[in-house]
Amino acid sequence: MNRGSTAVAEPLEAFLRSKSKGEKGSGNYQRNLERCADDFLEWLETESYSDGTFDELDERTFRRYARELTSRDLAPGTVQTYYAHVSAYIGWCVREGLLEANYAQRNVAKEPLPENDGRRSGDQQAWTDEHRSLITRYVDKRAHDAADEKGLDAIQEFRDRALVYVLCYSGVRGGEIVADPKDERRNGLKWGDVSLEDRTMTVLAKKQNWSDRSLTKQVINPMSRYKDLLDPAGDDWPVFPTFHLPTLYETLQTGLRDEHDWSPGDIGEFVDELTGQPAVFEALREHELAPSSINTDGARRVMRRLCEEAEIDLDDTHGYLALHGGRRGAGEVMVRQRGFTSAARLLDNSEEVVRKSYSHIEAKEMAKDAGDAFAEHDT
Repeated sequence: MNRGSTAVAEPLEAFLRSKSKGEKGSGNYQRNLERCADDFLEWLETESYSDGTFDELDERTFRRYARELTSRDLAPGTVQTYYAHVSAYIGWCVREGLLEANYAQRNVAKEPLPENDGRRSGDQQAWTDEHRSLITRYVDKRAHDAADEKGLDAIQEFRDRALVYVLCYSGVRGGEIVADPKDERRNGLKWGDVSLEDRTMTVLAKKQNWSDRSLTKQVINPMSRYKDLLDPAGDDWPVFPTFHLPTLYETLQTGLRDEHDWSPGDIGEFVDELTGQPAVFEALREHELAPSSINTDGARRVMRRLCEEAEIDLDDTHGYLALHGGRRGAGEVMVRQRGFTSAARLLDNSEEVVRKSYSHIEAKEMAKDAGDAFAEHDT
């Protein structure tokens, strides 16, 4: 590629490949980069950039794009993210010798950008001690009542209970244990990746590497009781399967056709006799077919429904206990009780990131310590 005369869009594919962190996909980060870069390229086409080449870019280009972003109905943090992703692409192109400087990083270019929305680390949703108590007491009662009423058919109630306990106490990301429709590598935590004896689970982490995570003692009993009821037919069964009946029927029909060579007539006759999720799960076990995992949207709906039933109403943008709030809450407890290093280990993050994310705790403790120091000095 010739420097300057190369089209700005031409190296995008190579840039995205360089950011890929997995053989079968690059995760949400790569898709976000692509979406933001595409937005910038589309904007270039609508502006007076006749050729759309690198030699047409300068500080004024990115100043105008920054002004365009701020004119949209976007939160300040979203504007900052869009611009940062575009700047990352341009910076990569500079390193590839296609542009002499990253003009997107010039102060004059960034002037129209809004200040960050000012959200402090403690302003993000984190499940409090009261939240944990309310939601775990509710799912405990709900599961036990269902066991009394339905016996071994109370699988869904025990699945929801186990999900809540994992979110409460493990510090795991929701996207690491349920399926993500946008990322084919994330198809849900499997029982083969869980060891209740060792209190560990292996998940595909945000960094696209396989990571061993902890299952605290609070999680073991809900998971054990639930596993006994679910009775997974193999290690490939998801820990948190979907209970969407049409999806379960489709999985069963497809498996009987493709893996067991059943005829359409036999499949139809067999499936017609099944009524409800427990019967379908029994058929899946019998024929060693794995159901699909619940996905992130489904898990959010579960948490929203549970909070409504438990009358837990949060006054924030979510209005219910969101998946990431469980992780944040676990981090809060670990930082306060064991410090930043232990919290970083549980959350599978660097200590630097954890210190930044939970800086409000350190600031509060510092305020008390400094206040005591001045009191001692002044007496």
